[in-house]
Amino acid sequence: MGVFDRTICDCCVCPMQCVMQQLVVNQPDVTISTPVSQVVATINSVENFIADTSVGFFAVCNVTSVSSDVLGGSTTLKPLKKDVKGECKCCEDPATNELVSLGMGALVEIEFVTQVPGDEFDIPLIGNIANIGEGIVILENVTDGNGFTLNTAISTCQITRIDTAQA
Repeated sequence: MGVFDRTICDCCVCPMQCVMQQLVVNQPDVTISTPVSQVVATINSVENFIADTSVGFFAVCNVTSVSSDVLGGSTTLKPLKKDVKGECKCCEDPATNELVSLGMGALVEIEFVTQVPGDEFDIPLIGNIANIGEGIVILENVTDGNGFTLNTAISTCQITRIDTAQA
């Protein structure tokens, strides 16, 4: 998972890079979301905060979520930690704390920074909390409103709303 100095990148960028690195081997059809796009691609490599994919290069700092059927409770995540200062304290920690309080398996609806409002992908994701680590929550059995079901790793720094979902 790599060792990173304590910087602004450690609370969500390093954890997303770690998740994306686990999707490199033989995993086509990974959905990658950024604030301005959502694409389906094969991830060729992820190094130095750049993901090389079948559709171009992505700066990991701008990846808000990745979806793949291989993500789940067994995905290796960086362990949770409590920051005492910095951006993680005001952005990532509160979202993570709320998810932890809801508990593993909880059915939740999560909105996060994605495409321009009004696009077909601009809808909250509903799924069960499968894993929580530093900067990342993984939802299983995600329904995106368009009839697709995937498992999704979301950068907790990019979450704008969490709600308990109605089954």
